[in-house]
Amino acid sequence: MALKKTAKNMNKTKATHMAVDMKNGSAISIRDDFRGKHLVVTGVTGFLGKVWLSMVLDRLPELKRVTLLIRPKKGEDAYARFERIFEASPAFRPLRDKLGQGIRSLIADKVRVVDAQVTKPWCGLGEEKAREMMADVDVVVHFAGLTDFEPDPQHSVEANIHGAAHAADLASIAKHARYVHVSTTFVAGLQDGEVAEEITPGVGPTGVTFDPHEELKKLEHNMVQGELKQERVDAVTAQAVSLGWPNIYTFSKGLSEHLIALREDVTTTTFRPAIVECARSYPFRGWNEGINTSGPIVWLLSTAFQRLPARASNKFDVVPVDTVARAMILVTAASLRDEAKEVYQCGSSHANPFTFRRAVELNALTFRGIYDKSEDKTEKNLLRYLDPTTVDPDVEQVFGHARVRKVARATRNFIRKVDVKETLSKKQYSRWGERFDKKLRSFSMDCRSTDRKLGKVDDMLKQYRPFIYDLDYVFRTDHLVDETAALSEADREEFGFMLDYCWREYWMKTQIPGLERWSIPLLKNEKIYDDVPLPKPNDTQDLTREAAMILEESKNRDSKNRGQRASA
Repeated sequence: MALKKTAKNMNKTKATHMAVDMKNGSAISIRDDFRGKHLVVTGVTGFLGKVWLSMVLDRLPELKRVTLLIRPKKGEDAYARFERIFEASPAFRPLRDKLGQGIRSLIADKVRVVDAQVTKPWCGLGEEKAREMMADVDVVVHFAGLTDFEPDPQHSVEANIHGAAHAADLASIAKHARYVHVSTTFVAGLQDGEVAEEITPGVGPTGVTFDPHEELKKLEHNMVQGELKQERVDAVTAQAVSLGWPNIYTFSKGLSEHLIALREDVTTTTFRPAIVECARSYPFRGWNEGINTSGPIVWLLSTAFQRLPARASNKFDVVPVDTVARAMILVTAASLRDEAKEVYQCGSSHANPFTFRRAVELNALTFRGIYDKSEDKTEKNLLRYLDPTTVDPDVEQVFGHARVRKVARATRNFIRKVDVKETLSKKQYSRWGERFDKKLRSFSMDCRSTDRKLGKVDDMLKQYRPFIYDLDYVFRTDHLVDETAALSEADREEFGFMLDYCWREYWMKTQIPGLERWSIPLLKNEKIYDDVPLPKPNDTQDLTREAAMILEESKNRDSKNRGQRASA
């Protein structure tokens, strides 16, 4: 532990110097921190990783290079995957709008893409190639991970534990051995109340002491037990609960934190975001991706099943994705200065609490306005008059989703036994039997669809229960507040951790419209489309020249804007 303690003492000393500098009138510059630096980053194909990388490339031209470790897919190498992202992902829309075809030159100048697999030793590169790549790297930033609550345990271990360890191995052979590890606030597990920004290796959320390495061995044993996935899930979940974590996801992320904290060959900074949701402004207002935590909740409350099994007073710790990306830039900058704290939490429950009661109220107000203008008779004449509410999950509701699911399943089972030809007389069947049989089968399929959809909702709500009913967390965020206070005024405006927004404004005008556009259609099995891809360049030489001019103009404009803000 000597190396780790020495690194921590150095950080405390530098933090003290930083405080003295602040008193003397100087301030931290994020641009200076990133100037000339080389970053290795995993997980940029994910929601948060995309936004963070786009923001870094957009706002920090001082960065020397970023090397992206991306897993190739069948028939598509790593660069082809990333090319689809910068050409068409909404996360990169600000860069495409600003640079046009010039974005290709920016990528060519600043980004290197490497075929890699974090689940393999040395991230699949081999030690020799890894050492060559890491020779001038300043920090490894690890976003990659599996976020399913109840995945096959083997996948969770490979992604969240071994993947994090392999990324740390890369950091360990770099000159400065800096490692920024993205975890989750919900490693807080089965404890209640205020959660500090700290980690004590070998002590679980409920105070149980354990040996992280021995628990990993036990986990690897449990994850292969049983022929059925559910048997493996049950075994690992039981192990997780015994140590203070409610599910496989939080267990794998939590155990990974403990294992990394014990390492002496890297200086680790752990970043814990809460529930990452729709963007406030970057890449643009309301953008989201995939089926996330609040999407199914908002969708459920927009239907006739307006009973949310949650505790009204519990905090709903939602944070916009661009707020989280800005915070990650702050944390990475602190790591590059060797002044980072060991743990940073990024949530709203401490600085600007938002409750499930308020979320349900704002949902009702928003959808009432939508349904009032709807041409659908059910929405206009029924749904807009219903008042959603929070309920006890242990009390079955008369018109709750669980009861409706039972009815749908029973109805389908009954219909499947009906033989229209045998039930009707020959005369009745010849007149309208086939048409009736067709409608009956169609209704049976509707019941099946309803059963499946509500089954998914039921599974989701059971997985969410610890976080929306049983436990009420308050995640401290003092470290990000301190980092923000140390910034210059101009940098604070662009990179500061700000949670001073109005929840009514955000939820009704950003979050719900964003989910309706980018997430809820996926629950209805509808496809979400990216932006129209950039056309392929015809003249590479002209493109490079044009891009260089655009980039130079962009830098000059950014410099001018910063000067204006500083003098304002």
